[in-house]
Formats: sequence, structure tokens, C-alpha cells
Amino acid sequence: MAAVVLGGLLVAVPQAAAADVSCSTNVYQRSFYKNTSFSGSPVRTDCDSVVSQSWSGSPVSGVPSDNFGVRWSVTRDFGSGGPFTFAVSATDGVRVYLDGVRRIDLWTGTGDTARSRSVDLTVPSGRHTLRVDYVNWSGAAKVKYTYTPRTSATYDKTKPLAPTGVKTAYNTTTRRTTVSWSANKEMDLASYSLYRRPVGSGTWTKVTTTTARSHTDPLVNPDDRTPYSYEVRARDKAGNTSSGSTDTLVRPLPVVTSLTGAYDEATGTVTLTWPLNTEPHFDHYTVLSNDKVEGSYVWVPLGTTRGNTWTTGPVTADGETRHYRVLVTNDGGTTTYNPAWLDAYATNELWLAVPDGIAPAYAPDLTLGTCAGGVQATATDYTPGPVRDFTGFEIERSEAGTDTWSVVLHQAYTANPRSDFATATVCDPLPAGGRTYEYRARTHDAAGNHSPYSELRTVTVPVG
Repeated sequence: MAAVVLGGLLVAVPQAAAADVSCSTNVYQRSFYKNTSFSGSPVRTDCDSVVSQSWSGSPVSGVPSDNFGVRWSVTRDFGSGGPFTFAVSATDGVRVYLDGVRRIDLWTGTGDTARSRSVDLTVPSGRHTLRVDYVNWSGAAKVKYTYTPRTSATYDKTKPLAPTGVKTAYNTTTRRTTVSWSANKEMDLASYSLYRRPVGSGTWTKVTTTTARSHTDPLVNPDDRTPYSYEVRARDKAGNTSSGSTDTLVRPLPVVTSLTGAYDEATGTVTLTWPLNTEPHFDHYTVLSNDKVEGSYVWVPLGTTRGNTWTTGPVTADGETRHYRVLVTNDGGTTTYNPAWLDAYATNELWLAVPDGIAPAYAPDLTLGTCAGGVQATATDYTPGPVRDFTGFEIERSEAGTDTWSVVLHQAYTANPRSDFATATVCDPLPAGGRTYEYRARTHDAAGNHSPYSELRTVTVPVG
């Protein structure tokens, strides 16, 4: 919007849109008008790095030598903001705005004589728009405007913003880390400081102070295995120091952060999955299984891959827990530490319970006798206690000549490894005398697998 005076009242009037000119970051867009009210379309719009001009005639083609206007505008990021000095020197009329609010107003004709004014103010953090309106009514046209931070510690108590865009690169040949970061938005930046600390430590060590935006840490990582965190802090010319950038973790040796797996009952295989590492110094994975070899459990390599899945060969569905581990090797040849023991808390290790698909191997013995009002059926299993793999008995009965079986006993068995045998018995009441019945028995395990049936036993109930 442009401003005019009506009856002593300052009012805003619509401003013509500037030509569609795109300027570089922090560079002014400049528009020339052939009037002093900034009305209508600009005669020309271009880019200007600074507001500092002296014209003795027409500033550009199509604009008169007198009674013309020039407008500069730029939107920039002031970072954390802070105290600034806005200073202007001009002949005739000049006005300076911050986010549309007039901060300097020198709007009278001066001929060829320039005069100056400055104002100290605080610019808030973030992006803000500066605008300079200049008009020349007659004579020489001179205008200069600057905005500069006040860098004295007396005035500037504002900390710079923490640096952003921190990136790291680890070189497995030199075993050193290079850290880089984005340019800070502060206009009064003095330097950056780079800090490091080992993971697990709360103490930061200063690596360097620099005006550059990258640095290679001279620390040589002794074995490619020690992870470090880095952060960058900014310092302004008043001595204020920012908080640290977001900590950036450098793992010289990439790690498997999680390992999952699933057993496929149809194929009998285990498929392992883990997040794919994207570090430039990643080279390959090694997949291992914890297997019994010559009487001892050891980690046996299954193979290597650059992908993030692995399918094993057939695994017996024996109800046991299988153990798998995935190691990483970087392009310098260093591999994840591989201890001989199991570690339930290791993120690169999986303890997978394989379903039990093996039924009890032997059928129990079955004997029949009499009890009050019926038949007493007793199932006995003579498997030695230490290797019994069943959890209960089941006895079934069917009337001879039919194929309909009824369960007359389904009883859990609590294993007693000291017992020479396991047994279960039931008194089966049979009210219908004169009929013949068949019995059979089997055992079952916790997974629902059943042993073979015992031999059939037959009994005829006498007529009462």
C-alpha cells in the first residue's frame, strides 16, 4: 500500500503490483515509478543488492528526472533477531518500514541537500520485510539506507539460534569424522564451535572454533566401534553463545537396531528381517545361527548379504527356541563384536520360539477293568521321565460296530521325572447292559500334537 495525506490525515491507497521479478536471497526488489505516489504499474522492476544511489537525471528510461519514486523491498530471515540500527541519508522524501510499520519518516523536499537519520530498534526473530520508499521532487536524487546489528555486549543480550543441518561423514580409512552444518541466519555471527562426546558420557569436549561450516575431527577412532555424538554452537560478535545443535550420532560401525523373524510352518523355514542401513560406510551383513556343534552351542555363519532379509533352510518344528544374530561390516573391514554367549538385550539378536510339530512318539498301554456301575479304563505310559514330551492323556470309547468315538477322559498330566511311568484312569458308567464297547488311548503335548493310539481294548457289559 502507498500513503497519501488528505486533509492532514495519513491514509493508505492501493499499491500497483510490482513486475514478476525474482531476486536472490536477501537482495532487494527495486521498482521505479514515474510519479511520487507509487501509483500505477512500475516502469521497471529489477534487483539491487544495496540501497545506495545518486542520480543526476532520469534514473532509468521512461522515468522523468524529477517527480519520480523508487521502492526497495526485501524479506529475509533475521535468525534470533536482536538490536539493530536503521540508518538513512537522502535528498527529498524517504520512508523506511519494518513489516509495514513506518520506522523512519523524512518526507520533505530538500533540493540537492541530503540529510540523515538513524533509529535503534529490536528486530524479532524469524523472517521480516524491509521496505524503503524514496521520492525525488527536483534536483539531485540521492538515497542510502543500511540496517546493521548492534554488536556491543551492552545492547545485545540475544543468543544466536542453534545451528541446523548438521551432517556427518565417517571415513573408515582415516577413522576420522567430518562434520558440516548449514549457515546460521544471524547477521552478527562471529564463529562456530564444534563439540564431541562419547555415547554414554555427559561431558562435551571442544574440537575446534571456526568461521567455516565444516571440520574434520582429528580424533582417530581406535577400532571403528566407538560411537560419538557431535553438536555445533554459534557465537555472535557480542559474545552470546547459542545452545547446541541437535546432537548428531556418528556410528563408525553401523548397527542393526532391531531384528525380527517368523517361522513358516508350510516350508519349515525362518525369515529374518531388520532395518536396512544407509550409512555410506556400510558394506554387508553376516547372518548367524546358534547351533550345537560337537556337543557345544556356537554361532555358525549362514551367509552374507547386502539386503535386509534372510531366509534359512528348513528348521525342525521341535518347539525349541532358535537364536539368530546379524552382524554388520563397514567398508573398512570392521565387523560387529560377536560374543560367544547369548544376549537377550542385544538389538541384533533374535530369540525365536519355533512351533512344536513333533508328536509324542509312543502310544500308551491301555487296560480295562470294572468299577462301580461301569468300566474302569487305565492308560499307562512307560517313557522315561526325563524325556517325556506329553502333557496329558486321552481315553475314548465307541460302541462296537460304529465309528463314533466319545472322549471319556481328557486329563492333564504333571510330569514327575522320578516316576518310572505315568498313568491316568477313569470309571466309565455304562447303563446299557449286553452291549460291546471298544476303548483306545493316546497322549498329547502342549501344542496339541497326539501320539499314536494304543491297541483297541474291547469289553462287553453284562445284562444286569
